[in-house]
Amino acid sequence: MGFYKNFGKSATGGDGKPNIDPVLAAFEEAGYLIEILHIASGKAAVFPAWITDFTDSYTSDWNAETVFGRNDKIGNFQGTTRSISVSLKIPSYSVVEARENMHQLEHLIANLYPSYKKDAGVYTMSGSPMVKVKFANLIKNANERMNAVNAAKGGLSGWIDNVSFSPDLEAGFHHMSPNMSKADQSDYNGVFEGPKDGFNSSHTFLPKVLDISFNLSVVHEHKLGWENQSWLANKTDSFPYGTETLSGGQHALSKDATATTRTGGSVAKGLIDKVFKGKASI
Repeated sequence: MGFYKNFGKSATGGDGKPNIDPVLAAFEEAGYLIEILHIASGKAAVFPAWITDFTDSYTSDWNAETVFGRNDKIGNFQGTTRSISVSLKIPSYSVVEARENMHQLEHLIANLYPSYKKDAGVYTMSGSPMVKVKFANLIKNANERMNAVNAAKGGLSGWIDNVSFSPDLEAGFHHMSPNMSKADQSDYNGVFEGPKDGFNSSHTFLPKVLDISFNLSVVHEHKLGWENQSWLANKTDSFPYGTETLSGGQHALSKDATATTRTGGSVAKGLIDKVFKGKASI
């Protein structure tokens, strides 16, 4: 999916200058994108990953009970929950990009709302606003080993607890005026469905920089936990970030082994000998 599907048609404006930062376009191809897909509608919000804060929190829930005569509480495991918080600061390279950024924000906000179906003239809710979120290998479904896939295929499922939006007031706004040419005004108007919608010629403000944050409560689509030395679902054993497999014996510790070192204690002297050309002793 292109960064903005619209931008494929208007990457260069009528004046011959680009509407999108060419550096940002290169970042997009390298994976600097966050996608938020509304599962029921299939509509996605897509943002460049100008991340100012990223937190992936895992909470292990235990029910701790105090027993008479015992100093330490007895804990009964309840479960482990995961939530991801993301903050973005998204600049605009042009009026067109600022408008597209605002439209992506509109989709993100709309993704908080459920789906409905009409039956005998009455609307009833047919789907909760569940989403899939994808950001490279840091927010992904462990069922998908490949990182270069879109949110529909490799997104991490859950629901968004909140979305917060603040325009950067110091950066200011792109704003239109009735004195602008129709061509310049069209950059602010985007695509309307028909002439009945009219054509804005003023009273339109597009923030030059958007501050956006949201929180995802994660619902994993695979088993979580261990069976002996193997992760329960082998296909997902690179959980959660796709770096390396969890299964196997490489990380297993034995109580009969010596004190732990990452190199097994056989490498340090060789490394020091190379650095000091054999003059050091340990």
